[in-house]
Amino acid sequence: MVKRVAGFQLGALTAVLASLLSHVDVTTRALAERLHRLRQAKLSGLSWREAWLVSGIPAIAGGATGRDLHIDAPLTNIAIKAFEGGGEGMVAQQIFPAVPVGKQSDKYYVIDKDSWITVPKAFRAPRTSPRRIEWKASSDAYFADNYALAGEIAKEDLANADMALRVRETTTEHVSEALMRELEVRVSNIVTSFSNVGSGHTLSGATKWSALNSGFPVADITTAHAFIRQRTGLEANTLVMDRDTYDTIRVNARLLEMYKYTNAGLLSHDVMLNLFRVDRILIARGIKNMAAEGATGSIVNIWGNIALLARVTPGQSLKVATYGLAYRWTPPEIPAPFQVFRYDDPDPGKKTEVVEVGYYQDEKIVAKDLAYLIKDTL
Repeated sequence: MVKRVAGFQLGALTAVLASLLSHVDVTTRALAERLHRLRQAKLSGLSWREAWLVSGIPAIAGGATGRDLHIDAPLTNIAIKAFEGGGEGMVAQQIFPAVPVGKQSDKYYVIDKDSWITVPKAFRAPRTSPRRIEWKASSDAYFADNYALAGEIAKEDLANADMALRVRETTTEHVSEALMRELEVRVSNIVTSFSNVGSGHTLSGATKWSALNSGFPVADITTAHAFIRQRTGLEANTLVMDRDTYDTIRVNARLLEMYKYTNAGLLSHDVMLNLFRVDRILIARGIKNMAAEGATGSIVNIWGNIALLARVTPGQSLKVATYGLAYRWTPPEIPAPFQVFRYDDPDPGKKTEVVEVGYYQDEKIVAKDLAYLIKDTL
């Protein structure tokens, strides 16, 4: 029936709804309410299938309700736990903290940094009004797109109750990790572009940090700190590096010479925090397979060889001084930001159950001058 709804035109649904509402009684009220919900969900940007699930129509069509049964609560908890953990070696959600939003799309203000840090004359003469000051702001917009993946489970594998639970949990974990890996790639593509940071530079030859006797990471990071502070008046607090870059810095000859009496052969993590003047160093360890499906694996680092210095503030609200935010929307009819839908494949011949994990989000850079990028570190 979902397939038939997908081919239905929104205008035709509006006409049916109008006709139905003119003859609403106790037998048709439930259908009218759910058709109205279906239309509103479709207008909000959901696909027909998503709108169908959240509308609650399956409940009066003899199926499960969109809120209670189509969404698998235990599996949703597994997905939420996976995303909150960030995934092994994944740093995307720590660079773009999530902030909950009430609408799928909306505008937000970006404060002009120059007007904000201008120092006005504050002296007030007797019997005069205080000087009025203003701050300037521009606006930008976000749209929380839907990101979703699904796994299939053969009905035969679900025959045993204990086996069914394990297979569903494993499938949910696998799909959730794939979603996190896709998010990691998406964010890395954003922040490793010079067009999306305030400034940066590319290392080459003897300046590379892999040139252990000549490369000098401290000088490059100091330059990055100076840029952010001079452009914004704020201090960077987060340094992001791929694992290879991090390990190489720990054996840099010039740095080891500075700490030869306190470190035996390797710089400690605490020393590096003090050395680079940051609160945390995020080590990006995510990898991906570049080969086509079925071909021999070609495993590469998601992040390449980079160092990103930034100011990152947890996204508990929209009023934060931070490099970027992830605007995360939860549809009104769905109880959690990460949803796991469990349903039978529409093709009965396949005899499979589908476990779908999805969320709505838009990653936006809100203050590019709060980030400085160093590329080709090795």
